[in-house]
Amino acid sequence: MRDFTRDNSAWADFLISKAALILASAVLFMALFHLVAGFKELETQEQLDFLARDFKAAVDKVGSGNSESDYSGSDYLKVGAQQDFQDEFRGLSLDEFQDKSQESSYCFENTEIFRNLPFSDDILVRVSGEYVCVEAVSGERSFRAVRPFAFRVLPFNESVLHEKLNTKFGAMGDEDTPLTADYSEIEFFLQTLGTEGAVLNPNENISLKKKLIYIKDGEEVAAFGCVLVYQ
Repeated sequence: MRDFTRDNSAWADFLISKAALILASAVLFMALFHLVAGFKELETQEQLDFLARDFKAAVDKVGSGNSESDYSGSDYLKVGAQQDFQDEFRGLSLDEFQDKSQESSYCFENTEIFRNLPFSDDILVRVSGEYVCVEAVSGERSFRAVRPFAFRVLPFNESVLHEKLNTKFGAMGDEDTPLTADYSEIEFFLQTLGTEGAVLNPNENISLKKKLIYIKDGEEVAAFGCVLVYQ
């Protein structure tokens, strides 16, 4: 021991070994920290993906005509393209149009994943005519999940839609006052309306309603289908 304490070289080796051990421990700790943080970020993204997918499924279910009075499940319904949905209503009788009317509601707060999120108060839900976007901030990271709708969506209620149609075409587009403009003009107008977008409160019920916009061309009656999403 006496020789060891007098050996400066041995002390240097000893201190270097200790320093190397401390440095290696610090590096390992940082690696584990980043690994855990990475898993947490991945989990957060998966949770937002689920919420966006679940809401999309609820809207698509109303659009497909298979909705129930209230929808809060997590089954993802595969549906056809938007053009197929439009074509489905062309050439049907008024009674058949009425039979296809659907209305439902959705609330993010009813899902277990949303209730268990530590940052649920910071979640922002945006809806446009084409997609739903669920955003959140967790720690210093921002997360976003986007899912496109299978059907045309308009982010406002029926009264607003009738008002906009009446201002543009001089008719409300309902059964009693169908539109007389051509299909392409109406479709372009609806696409433009869908770009307005809306911010929804995930803690409150969101109304989902299939709406048929009636069009009269001579003696023939047809319709454009869409889903109204609003609070």
